[in-house]
Amino acid sequence: MFVVMKCFITIFIIVIFSNSVVSHAMDIKYISPDDVSTFDTIPSMVYDRYFEASYNELCDMFEGKTSYNLKRAEFLVENAFYGGTMNYSVFSGEIDSIVCILNKFIDVNGFRQYKTAPNFAIFEYMTKPSVMNGNLKFTYDFDDPIGQKDFSVFFISKLLKTHRGQCTSMPLLYKILCDELGGQSSLAFAPMHMYIKHIGEDNKWVNVELTHGGFVRDAWMIEQMGITTEAIKNGIFLTALNEKETIGLMIMILSRAYRFKYSRYDEFVGRSINKVLEVLPSFSNALLMKLNYHYCNYESYITTYSSRPSSYADFHYQEYKRILNLLDRLGYTQPNLDNYSHNIKHNQRIANDLTN
Repeated sequence: MFVVMKCFITIFIIVIFSNSVVSHAMDIKYISPDDVSTFDTIPSMVYDRYFEASYNELCDMFEGKTSYNLKRAEFLVENAFYGGTMNYSVFSGEIDSIVCILNKFIDVNGFRQYKTAPNFAIFEYMTKPSVMNGNLKFTYDFDDPIGQKDFSVFFISKLLKTHRGQCTSMPLLYKILCDELGGQSSLAFAPMHMYIKHIGEDNKWVNVELTHGGFVRDAWMIEQMGITTEAIKNGIFLTALNEKETIGLMIMILSRAYRFKYSRYDEFVGRSINKVLEVLPSFSNALLMKLNYHYCNYESYITTYSSRPSSYADFHYQEYKRILNLLDRLGYTQPNLDNYSHNIKHNQRIANDLTN
């Protein structure tokens, strides 16, 4: 069972959400702003034209200047990470071919009159071996589920190639396919987790858990994951993301891909975070990234200069504390490392039972 952990345990947030490897939580020291060190700016940005182009196009989508298109948004993130080597026609064509198969499944089985026909078809495609998926269902990648070694575990292209993913890539694939089929579904967050919500035939919410190919109730998630009433009320957890929030998430995934590729919290990451928070000030995914941004820039200074006074270090430390307090007020909780590992093993047992 998950134990409720207030967001003051910073290190786990950093490891899970930004792929930073920090061996222990450092002792935070107060830095006086009286003197300014030469170390007074964030790291210089790596100019990468593919990340810049993807960021600009995602921002246009986020601001409503162009139409929402999650398939395109996913491609933009992946193509930036791979240095512009991908082809959108090929990427889109692979998705379109699956949509064609799912449409035939719906028509052959006479499901077209049901509003949840797309949801049922996608669930069958992803969770059960059949001719639709080459007799290979999609399963959870227990080897590196949080992408510490290989960031591509977050990507749809790898998921389609290997049929192995995790709680970002699998819900994203489901959501993209559902969008393309004209169905209704939404991404939703739980502590250190993402899943699918959609409206059932009875007009009630259904929670689809793709990591083990089943369904879960809100009450179960609240109990098992230690979700607070404040987090639900504030829309942190168990709330269906709208289109703007979904694209905001894609901007954050783009910034995490940049962070992973270049190992730095610089202007590109900070700009991405602020873009999302300007419109969605309580968006937890962006707040967590901002927490990491300030913590790691503060830590870099301390590692270099110890407690030498600096307005730079003081700014990052104060912002770090402010966001911690904000997350706490919003009701954000998380599992500790032991319970997170236990939950992954629990999901593995469920997946094995379903397979057998």
